[in-house]
Amino acid sequence: MAEDSIFRKAFSHCLKELNIPNIAISLQKCDFEKIRKAHDSIHEFMLIPTRLISSNEDFQAKSAFLIYHNEAFDQAHRSLLESLSGYYNAAYILLRNTLELILKGAFWECIVHKKYRDRAEVIKKTGAKIGKSKMTLIDWLSDIIRKKPSIEDELEKTSAGIYDKISPLFEDEALRKIIPNVKSIVKQLTDWRIFDPIQDIIDPVEYVYDFYYRELSADVHVAPDKTNIGRRLLAEKELFEIEVIPDELNKYAEALLRVMDIGIVIELNILKDLINEESKKWLDKRLVVITELELNYTSTKIVEMTKR
Repeated sequence: MAEDSIFRKAFSHCLKELNIPNIAISLQKCDFEKIRKAHDSIHEFMLIPTRLISSNEDFQAKSAFLIYHNEAFDQAHRSLLESLSGYYNAAYILLRNTLELILKGAFWECIVHKKYRDRAEVIKKTGAKIGKSKMTLIDWLSDIIRKKPSIEDELEKTSAGIYDKISPLFEDEALRKIIPNVKSIVKQLTDWRIFDPIQDIIDPVEYVYDFYYRELSADVHVAPDKTNIGRRLLAEKELFEIEVIPDELNKYAEALLRVMDIGIVIELNILKDLINEESKKWLDKRLVVITELELNYTSTKIVEMTKR
């Protein structure tokens, strides 16, 4: 009985700290349609691959991306819940991580495949001095394949195998320097046209990277007015009470929708070689929902894909 009492007290304490009542207040005071569309866009992000991947072979071939994709889905959901609870700083940090997961998942998926790796001109210009010579990620991968040529075919079939191959890079401080940074990844994905059709309208370095670095990273680096207290001060709220700030929540919903729009465009480009007539028909029907959610770049991409 004593243990049960301790458990109940601990659970009640955790429940209070979650600020669940704030979720109800947020949904009442915010622009509900903005929050609804942002939330539903997360589910579209997860739903689309399930309708484009029709076999285990397809899944394995895109598994490097899908591992990060699943993580991004969870992070986006958690981010939204933090914002509804009034923890805006935590929400933006998770949102930044969501975008980074999508970008890196797309990058590792592409670099696995020879058709992209051979055209990795941006990455070929990056790298770091290892020992007496400069090395790039492409050099590292080429060396692995040269030592065991069968790896190339294995990775084409199961792209997630790349993570075993590159694990030494993350474990070694010197080798870690050859892993491209987010800006280089965005530039390379642009060269590979993974942001199509965004990149036909605006430079992804501006639309994706600057958004990632300047706006979302302000919370990660704890700029004074991006702390929760800073936000409350600007909104003239009680400084040490976790309160709902409708303007902040509405602004967050716009950022989440933008991340999901970018994310779905990326996933459509990553999975485009799996699309058949049946999935085209499904995407065409789904366009009504996508358009209503104001996923504008996604809508443009789907129109392009289904009319070919």
